[in-house]
Amino acid sequence: MVLSLTKGRTIQMTTPLAYSVAIPRQVKNDASAGQGYRSLKSCVAVHFDPAGKGEIGYLPEGAVLRVIGPSACLREGFEVVFDEQVYNIFKVDLLARCSQVVEPIRAVGRAVRACA
Repeated sequence: MVLSLTKGRTIQMTTPLAYSVAIPRQVKNDASAGQGYRSLKSCVAVHFDPAGKGEIGYLPEGAVLRVIGPSACLREGFEVVFDEQVYNIFKVDLLARCSQVVEPIRAVGRAVRACA
């Protein structure tokens, strides 16, 4: 490809051999609804009111978050519940700044005691 800037001056440009094309893939979420997380550091979240107006806030260190599901408002995010309010948090913040809370399985303990 040759690009002419002014009379007599040209710049030789290279042409790519192939073009990249974005192919949509199935999005893999690393968090699922119902999982609990505890924030290791304060992190940013967005709270949307019923009118759809977003308000940026900070979730404190040590906050226990319950994942509701994928965010309808943030492309790469999740909806979580904290302090009885729904917040939207980016996936990268949830996975990098929070640790998953592992809840003990109580039914197994009861079954073992019942068999003893």
